[in-house]
Amino acid sequence: MLSRANAHYFFDRLLVNDTWSEPWEYIRKISPQGYDNANTKTDYDYIIPVVDPSLFDLRCGRNAWTAWSQPKTAVIHAGDTVGFAVNTTVGLPIEGAQVMPWDRYPNLYHPGPATAWLSAAPSSLDDYEGDGQWFKILSVWTFAIPKSTPPGDYLLRFEHVYPLPANSLQGAQFYANCAHITIINQNVEIGTPGPMVKIPGVYTFGQKELYFFADVGNETYNIHDFVEPKPKVWS
Repeated sequence: MLSRANAHYFFDRLLVNDTWSEPWEYIRKISPQGYDNANTKTDYDYIIPVVDPSLFDLRCGRNAWTAWSQPKTAVIHAGDTVGFAVNTTVGLPIEGAQVMPWDRYPNLYHPGPATAWLSAAPSSLDDYEGDGQWFKILSVWTFAIPKSTPPGDYLLRFEHVYPLPANSLQGAQFYANCAHITIINQNVEIGTPGPMVKIPGVYTFGQKELYFFADVGNETYNIHDFVEPKPKVWS
C-alpha cells in the first residue's frame, strides 16, 4: 500500500538498473478523456483515471491498448531492477496539453496497492493489444524481473489502484501504463508463469479488496487488514 501525495497521475518513464528513460520513450502514450472530440485538452484530461474495470483502457491506460505512439522497446535481462516514474503533467511530452498550476511537481496522491504485470506478445509488440494472458510479478514500487521469466517480447504493465467505496461518485480509481520490453534470459532454469488472467476481467466492480475507504482521515481502517486482490504474484 502506497501513501498519498497530490493530484491524479500516470507513469511515463521506465527505470532499468538506475537509468531513467525519457518520457514515453518505452511506454505507450495515453489519450485524454474525450479524445474523440476536437476540443483543446489540458493536462488534467490526460490524468483522469479509469474507473470502469471492464474497459480495455484498464490494460495500459486510456486508448493505449494499441501502440499508436510507437514506443521503443527496452532490452532487459531477467533479474534486472526496473521501476516506473510518476508524473502529473503532460505539457512537454505531449504537445497541446496546458500545464495547470497544481501539477508542477510530480507526486502520487492516493493510497492504495501498486503492482507490476507481464504479458507475452505473440508477435510484434506494436501490433499487440494486450488481449492475451497476464501474470503479476511483484507488488512493490521498484522491482526485479523474475530470474526464471521466459525470454521474449512483453508488455510490462504498472498499476496503482486508489480504493474507494462502490457507492461513491466513481468507485475505485485505476492508474495503469505499459512499457514495451524484450526480456533476455540465459539462466538455466526457465519457469512457467502463472496464475494467468485477462485484463479486463481480472477485477469486477464492487469487489471488496478494491472498493472500500482507506484514505487519510479514516481512523477505522487498519492497513494490516488489507488483502491484495488476486492473482497472486509469480516469482
